[in-house]
Amino acid sequence: MKKLLALLLAMCLVFAMTGCGGEEKKVETSDPITSTDSGNEDKEGADISDIEPFKISMITPITGTNAFGGAEYKQGAELALEHLGGEINGRKIELVFADGPTQDATLAEFERLYSQGSRVFLSGYGCIADRTFASMCDDMEVLYLSLNWDYDLIQGESTYFFRGGANVVGFSGGTATQAAAIGKTYLGIEPEDLKVAVVFNTSIEAVTTPFMAYAEELGIEVVLFEGYPIDTLDYSPLITKLQQAEYDILIPFQTQMDGTPFQQKMHEMGYVPPVTLGAGIYYDTPIFAELGTDITNGILSQSYTTPAISDEAAPGVAKFREDYTEKYGYAPLTHALQAYGAMYIYKHVLEAVDPAEWDDTAKLADAMKNLKLDYGDLPWYWGAEFDETNNNIKADQFIVCQWIDGELECVFPENLRTCEPIIPWANK
Repeated sequence: MKKLLALLLAMCLVFAMTGCGGEEKKVETSDPITSTDSGNEDKEGADISDIEPFKISMITPITGTNAFGGAEYKQGAELALEHLGGEINGRKIELVFADGPTQDATLAEFERLYSQGSRVFLSGYGCIADRTFASMCDDMEVLYLSLNWDYDLIQGESTYFFRGGANVVGFSGGTATQAAAIGKTYLGIEPEDLKVAVVFNTSIEAVTTPFMAYAEELGIEVVLFEGYPIDTLDYSPLITKLQQAEYDILIPFQTQMDGTPFQQKMHEMGYVPPVTLGAGIYYDTPIFAELGTDITNGILSQSYTTPAISDEAAPGVAKFREDYTEKYGYAPLTHALQAYGAMYIYKHVLEAVDPAEWDDTAKLADAMKNLKLDYGDLPWYWGAEFDETNNNIKADQFIVCQWIDGELECVFPENLRTCEPIIPWANK
């Protein structure tokens, strides 16, 4: 088995592609960090006192430039285990964490954890090696639940590899759908008459491609499509182009590195777009809120699932949000909720199998394949139902939030909203 693993890793390293950030370099990794709780009592008379704790492993950036996201994933998973009482059906659960700041480090940690008996994994922040894992899991009989959004993550049918989160094509295209709905509902403009301006840094240009396809299909006119290097220092020329363009909604695809100086420069120049609909990534984060309400008030942002949704929409989201904030000292991001929600997918999988048989990953994979969880059944609102290639078809509902006096409020869809949107903000 070790020879097979080494061969698979060697082959996959040749073809692997980095998913989300981080230089490729060798790093020193520490021993896995474990998080467990008590609660290994028998349930419903089952005698499992002699069964060792069941491991769920996550390799996520604990150090490096993506450590903030790695912490969100780690803490979201830890809080889920705490809320589950540290056990399911009487068998103790052990979370095993390892540091994966780069793809090489992630693959090395996977090999180490596999050699130590880990056979069930939840992907970490950035999911930088998940495309590689997708090609390995069936041969290694490893159950892997990915939150990676790459459109080509899954190349075909698999027994053991599952995508639990959303696809970037749906997410990016969803921004166009949201823009059309905002235009029609709040601006009184039909999609075929709607004009949008798109600005983006070229490092994430691929994320704009589905948006453009959806916009064309909906009849939306893109009057400005302007890319720039992520390390741009002067945004005045770009903002001048926006000032001169006639459009209804600005769609920025930006990260913190370029979004912050872009927004600050617009504020300095006294320019306020008619409506701004951020394509997530940066615009739904607390870092954006730190720009102050003079800049953020009224700005909309599409999100994946988000802790900002209505408490009634998804049982458990309010407790997640409140306990996370109390435990870690700040409000959770969507990333923490994704890891938290994915742990609840594993909860349902494990509940469907006798705890004495959890080490049989084929049975767990079969239980995963047969999940039928509807919208609202899980704390992250998305459901869990997998198609023939193990993509979660119930992770297709995207959410629009709006910054209102420093708070991110859910404004769409109606069943998830926490308040009515104010569009355009000048109406306030």
